[in-house]
Amino acid sequence: MNFGATQQDSQHKRHRWFRETTVPPKQVPSPKNTAKNITVAASQCSKYMLWIDGVGAWQLCAGQSFIVGAPSFEKQSADIALLANVSRHHATLRHAGEDWKLEAHQPTSVSGRTVSDSTNLRSGDQICLAERVRLGFRIPSVLSSSAVIDFESDHRPSHSVDGIILLADHCLLGPRRDHHVYCSQWPDMVVLFFQNGELRCRSKAVLAVDGTTVSDSAALKHGSVVTGEELRFRVEEMA
Repeated sequence: MNFGATQQDSQHKRHRWFRETTVPPKQVPSPKNTAKNITVAASQCSKYMLWIDGVGAWQLCAGQSFIVGAPSFEKQSADIALLANVSRHHATLRHAGEDWKLEAHQPTSVSGRTVSDSTNLRSGDQICLAERVRLGFRIPSVLSSSAVIDFESDHRPSHSVDGIILLADHCLLGPRRDHHVYCSQWPDMVVLFFQNGELRCRSKAVLAVDGTTVSDSAALKHGSVVTGEELRFRVEEMA
C-alpha cells in the first residue's frame, strides 16, 4: 500500500477545501516515560461541549496532545477523564505533522499490540487501557487530520457524551458519514476551526451565531448558539 501517495492526496484535498488551519501547540515540558520515573507533560488543550439538537453531546478537545486517564482534582487532570480503574495520566494522544501517536504511561495496547513506549495510530485502531477500557480511534475524513474517540466498552467520562473529537485542524459537522459528527438532517456541513486563539465556525449554508448572521466565519464563545436551516447547536467551554 502506498501510504505516501495517500498522504499527499489528503493534503491536496484539504488545501483545496480549506484554508489550512492548525491548532497551535502550546509550550509544555517534554514528556519523559521510563520504567522508574514517569513524568507526563500537561497537555493544556482547550475543551468544549457541543450540544447538538437531535444528535447528541460531544466533547471537543482542541490542541496537539491530550491526556487520557481517570478524573482528578489536580490542575493537570486528564483531558479525556474516564470513570474507570485507570491511572490519572494513563496515556497521551499526540498529533504531530500528519501523524497521530500514542504514548503509554501505564499498561496499554493498540489493536492487540502492547505499547511499551509510544506507537503510531491509524484510523480504526482499538486502544485498550488496563485491559478492560476500550476506545476506538478513527480519522473520519481525508479533509481533516482531526480524530474521533469512540467508546467501545461501558467506560465513559463523568459527563454524558456520545464521543470525543480531537481537533487538530478542522472539525466537520454534517450530513455525511465521513464527517466527525454525523448530523443526518443537516443540509450542509459546518466547519469548526481555531484561528487567532478563537474557536470559529463557517459553512456554505446560511448560519447565525447568537442571532447574528455569519458572513464568512464567526467566533464561538461560552454559551454561543449556532442556528441555520434544520440545524442548531450550543457551545460551552469546559473548565
